[in-house]
Amino acid sequence: MISPANTQATQLIRAASRLIEVMDREVGMLRAMRVGEIRALQPEKRQLTVEYEESVAALAAEPELLRALEPALRAELAAVAARFDAAVTENTRALNAVRESHDRLLRAIVEAVAEQRSRQKGYTDKGALDNPRAGRRAPAISLSVDQRL
Repeated sequence: MISPANTQATQLIRAASRLIEVMDREVGMLRAMRVGEIRALQPEKRQLTVEYEESVAALAAEPELLRALEPALRAELAAVAARFDAAVTENTRALNAVRESHDRLLRAIVEAVAEQRSRQKGYTDKGALDNPRAGRRAPAISLSVDQRL
């Protein structure tokens, strides 16, 4: 007969292993800059995360279950836990790298737009036309005035 401890540990091992596979696929997509494809993984990742958290909570609620594990199963659980920690670390690192890359790109775009706009002022700080010839060719700037107090 399979003990409740072994059943709980087996469920945790299964959930963690499947979650590791999903995170590894996600890291591969991030490294290949196929960010748009990650969305398809999210429902499975969320479901596996719930299963993993429920399994961890069940074992944590009854510490005697861990003490009752068969030695081979305890070793397998420890190995999966180490792989899981490594996968989470790598997944976090890859997500942060992509986020930083996107942030740098957005900052560069914002700076380029700000620089372009600053060159198209039209007037100096003294109120004179900055560059009358360039001003005639510059695109119109939209302006709205709010007359509320």
